[in-house]
Amino acid sequence: MSISKIVISGQVVKAPEKRFTPNTNVAVTEFFIAVNPTPRQGQPNETALVKVITWRDLAERCSTELQKGDTVAVDGRLQINNFTTAEGQKRKDIEIDAVSVENLGTGQALQAGVSQAPSQKVEALSRAGAPSKKSGAEDLDAIFAEDEIPF
Repeated sequence: MSISKIVISGQVVKAPEKRFTPNTNVAVTEFFIAVNPTPRQGQPNETALVKVITWRDLAERCSTELQKGDTVAVDGRLQINNFTTAEGQKRKDIEIDAVSVENLGTGQALQAGVSQAPSQKVEALSRAGAPSKKSGAEDLDAIFAEDEIPF
């Protein structure tokens, strides 16, 4: 058995394009991200272009909420496709069948089939005000009475 899970981040270099499968009318959105790996000593800094493919609800959200220039984190399954060009040259391209895409610029998580409620709660809490200056012990004192044991 092998696992082909990947988490990668990069900048969207081509605006997402949404289309639909011919027979089943399922939404598919594709876009490309540029990934700049950490250069090794003595090696040139090469940018890799990676195609990201999203399906169904995630495809709908990516097509409306992402644009060229956004920095994103993508979680999904790695696929390497081998093909031969019209000139007869053998090539490989890398693509990710995405399970989730997070827009790092806005902090919005776009996930396939996952409720957004927890991230909305965290966002609402962070907007509620500045973090408390109390120590951890003072926070616990506010939650538990002196005679209560929290476990």
